[in-house]
Amino acid sequence: MHHETHANYARLSCRVSARIKRQAEEAAALLGLSITDFTESALADKAQAVLEGQARIALSERDFERFVLALEQPRAPTEALKKAARDFDDQHGDV
Repeated sequence: MHHETHANYARLSCRVSARIKRQAEEAAALLGLSITDFTESALADKAQAVLEGQARIALSERDFERFVLALEQPRAPTEALKKAARDFDDQHGDV
């Protein structure tokens, strides 16, 4: 992968089932990676996916709150919106 100084790394130790270890070793070999590089890449990908998913949820909640607020406390229509509504009515009648 990439080469950095030891100061940029931290040790992570965990136990996995023998089956997962074999699968990871096999997958790493197929990709031409060391088990360390494969594990680091897989861990980084999963962590990023979880963090992005959480960001989407937080954004969705924020946007929903804004949507509800806009329904409960709508802004006054702008002149451009009033003109668009008149133009629509002129073309389509009261729908």
